[in-house]
This record gives sequence, C-alpha cells and structure tokens, in this order.
Amino acid sequence: MRKLAFFLILSLTLSCGGGTVPPVPDNVIARIDTQDVLREEFVLYLQANYADILEKKDEEILNRLLDNYLEQRALLNYLQTQNQLPSEKEIAEYLQLTGKTPLLHTYDLHEKRILALNTSLILAEEKFKNMVETETPLVTIEEAHNYYEQNINEFLKGESFCFIRFSSGYKDLLKDARYWLVSRKKSLDFFRKRYQDIQIEENCFQTSEIPDPFLKTLEKLKPGRVSRIVQTRLGASVSYNLLKMKEKVPPRKLPFEEVEDTIREKLFKQHLASLLARKKQDLLQNSRIIVYPNRILVFNYSGKFPVSHGEEE
Repeated sequence: MRKLAFFLILSLTLSCGGGTVPPVPDNVIARIDTQDVLREEFVLYLQANYADILEKKDEEILNRLLDNYLEQRALLNYLQTQNQLPSEKEIAEYLQLTGKTPLLHTYDLHEKRILALNTSLILAEEKFKNMVETETPLVTIEEAHNYYEQNINEFLKGESFCFIRFSSGYKDLLKDARYWLVSRKKSLDFFRKRYQDIQIEENCFQTSEIPDPFLKTLEKLKPGRVSRIVQTRLGASVSYNLLKMKEKVPPRKLPFEEVEDTIREKLFKQHLASLLARKKQDLLQNSRIIVYPNRILVFNYSGKFPVSHGEEE
C-alpha cells in the first residue's frame, strides 16, 4: 500500500519527454503537453468505471468520457505541479471504500500503476475543489443582506398548521383514545403510557407540505379541538389518525437573522462554483491537448479537442 504514490508519480513521469518531441507511438491516443496518454490506460479506466458503456460502444458517450478523461489528466498534472497529488491515505481509503484493495495482492507492477492513476483521477476533482475553496472570498454581511432584500420571495413562509397526530393501525384503539382526548382532556404522557400501539407526533408544517386528507381536516378545526378519525392508505397498508389542532400560523417573512447563515452558504457555493469553472477553463487553455483518433481503435473520435493524424506533432 505504501508504494501507491510512487506508482502514481511513475504514471505521470514515465511518458513525459524532454525538449524534443519524439514520434508518436502507436499506443498513444493523446498528448497533454509532453505527456503521453496510452490507449491501455483509457480502456482500463473505462472497464473499471463504465464497462456497460464500453460494451455497447455508444460513441457519443465514449467521446464525452474521453474528453472528460483528458481534462482529469490535465487537472492531475496541475496538482502535481502544486504538490497536491492525492496522498497514500486518500488512495488507500478510496480503494477500501470501493472494495478494490484485494487487487493490490494480484496486480503486477504495471497494473498497480494504472490502478493508482485511475484512482487519483477520481480524487483529483475533489482535491482541486479544496484548493480553490481556500481562495474563495467569504460572503460579507452586506452581500448577504442585499441578496435577502432582492430575493425576498425566497423567505416568505406560507400559512402553517401546528398539530398533534395520533396514528395507529387499529381503528378501535383510536376511538378509545379520542374519548380520553375529548372528554377527559388527558395529557400526552397519559397516552404514551397507556397506548403502546399509538404513535404520537407533534408537527408544524406549511400547508404545501401537508397531505390533502390532513389539510382538509385541519382547515375545519379550531385550536384545541380534535378531529374525527382520518383514514389514510399507503399501498396495502391502512393507517387511522386523530389530529389535535394546536395553532394556525399566518404567512410571515422570515427575519434576516434567521436565514443569514443559509444565504451566506448559498452565495459561497455560487462563488466557489464560478471560480472553479474559471480556473478549470484557464487550466485547459494553458494545456496543449492533442488527440490521435486513428490510434483509439475502440470508437471514432469526434470530441472537442484538436486532432492529429500525423506521426509527429
């Protein structure tokens, strides 16, 4: 397990040339700057993650997958320049989580190298996101308040009902419970001790969140009153319910203090997504990616990257 990072670095350096670019070997399907992308690496990546698509030879999807694979390879190259490659621990945890750890005992050196590479490609996106997240500015209170004022409809809470629901699969049990609720005004503790087969829930929901049978019943009840038995069905299961109204809450605007953290989190995620997209676009524009379609063999390439059919770049 300790050699996984070595296998990864080996994968990223074995095919990197010097200042002079040699002729393109037959098994190279693309080049990212001076790094060769081998056909076998990509095919094994597909077999490990998209075997059904590879078997069906869906060219449209396979083209997107190759473009995505090349972007991930470019991203991994960038992480290497920043000394941010996935660590031994991160690779090992992912292999264990996905049940691939036993492969390390059966794979040869070449297969372990590709396994480390493909695992790191999956982890690269999260590593890149974590890097960019540290560069994303925090949302100020002024920015959050401006969003609140400009999008006030998001913070209007509709009419709500607060009620107690008594439910059971036994109708006669609820008839008995209703007697104690209406005539004797017994507490919830009384019902919890007396009726083990009755579930008791205290709820406050907006009208849009309440099932129709309950909403129609609640709209007719005054605070403190108890409904008749309401029957509901889910598949073959039948449930009987009593509803005791606590209060009806009119529509209201949520105060800024109550939603400030939610707004800050939402805006930060938007800023992060925008910065991620911009940095990834810059990274790809600064990477020279060339595809050699006649060497792919598995499908006909028609993706977004430039192609070359010559023996040399």
